[in-house]
Formats: sequence, C-alpha cells, structure tokens
Amino acid sequence: MKKILLVEDDRILSETMIRHLNQNGYHTTFAYTKEDAVMKIRNLKFDLILLDVTLPDGNGFAVCEEIRQISIDTRIIFVTVKDLESDILKGYNMGADDYVTKPFSLPVLLKKIAAVTNRMEKDVSGLTYSDSYLRIDFAALTAYVAGEPIEFTPLEFKFLELLVKNSGHIITREKILDAVWDRRGNYVEESSLNSMVSRIRGKIDSANHRYIKTVYGTGYMWIADE
Repeated sequence: MKKILLVEDDRILSETMIRHLNQNGYHTTFAYTKEDAVMKIRNLKFDLILLDVTLPDGNGFAVCEEIRQISIDTRIIFVTVKDLESDILKGYNMGADDYVTKPFSLPVLLKKIAAVTNRMEKDVSGLTYSDSYLRIDFAALTAYVAGEPIEFTPLEFKFLELLVKNSGHIITREKILDAVWDRRGNYVEESSLNSMVSRIRGKIDSANHRYIKTVYGTGYMWIADE
C-alpha cells in the first residue's frame, strides 16, 4: 500500500481528499502546517507527497526543499491555488512530478496520482532507458549505443540512474555528489563530477542526440532529445 502525506491547510478539503485516497487503496497521513509536514517527513517514509503551496506558517516550496534534502526519490505533486505560470514552472524546477491547480477534479487527481505511483513501480521492477539510439538497463548494468555495447563504471551507472529516474527535473550538483558518492561528510572535488559527465557525454552523445543538459550554476537534467 502506497503511503501518501497530504500537506493542506484547508481541513474540510483535506478530509474529503483523505477519504477518497483511502477508499482508493492509499494510506494517507495529514499535515496542516509546514512545521508539522517537515517533522513527519523527517520521521516517516512516504511514497508520495501532495503539497499545498500556501500554508499558515510558510510555503510548500520550502517544504519541497526539505523533502529533496532528505530524499531525491520521494514523489511530489503540488496541489494549490497558485496558478501563475511562474509558480508552476518553479514547482517543476524544484523536482515536482506534477502540478495541479485548485479547483480540481478528484477523479483527475486520482488518475495523476496513479500515473506517478505506476512510474514508481516500474522503477522498482528494474529501471531501463531506451530510445532508437541508446538503451541502458540499470538492473543488468548494460548499455548500448546504436546497437553496440558500451561500458559505464558503477559510479556512472549510479549517476545516470539518478538522472533518468528524475527525467526532466534539475538535480543539483550537491544532491548528485551526496547520492552518487555518498559523501557522509567527506569532501569530494566537484571536478570529479565534471569529469564524469564529460566522459559519459563522450560515450552517448552524437550530432543528433543529446541527453544531459547542464543547468549552469545549479546542476544537471536528463533531457533525452532526439
């Protein structure tokens, strides 16, 4: 059973959402404030977080930052009245899987939740990336470019899996260093990351294929342009 944290300051709306989520097979926990949400995120494990932006003691964007410091893999859907394009883009750039504006249809929201959780199940069952040019099997640790086998180091596979699992979202350099090298307080030269990205691009990029976008001053993003 997938565990969902609903961060919503409207108690009437939250009660309705919790009832529908539980009826559809999810285990739902509720947080009314930013402080309560952060406490639950730090102490409990959630598969998906439904996150309002406007909260009594802060905003959902700050909560999203806290989530990403704790777990890159936790899925996030913003559910909010903030419908400006700048807010929506900010949500996606912070790593949200979807952005739903209020008022919304509960059946549509449930479909979006199902789509996100289905992607999670595919990741667990064995993540692969495949297009007409490049195929990477992260379970088997194999890769092919134009049908020819290529080799990646374990760190390169780990880095690529992180980007592919978060395709279309910016992953900061700090998060990459922590997730790939698992620094645990040990200093790692950022030049090590730069060198690894350069090596990977040399193996998979071509005149018509670009996969890793550098977001200057921030990090990297898997774009898989053909």
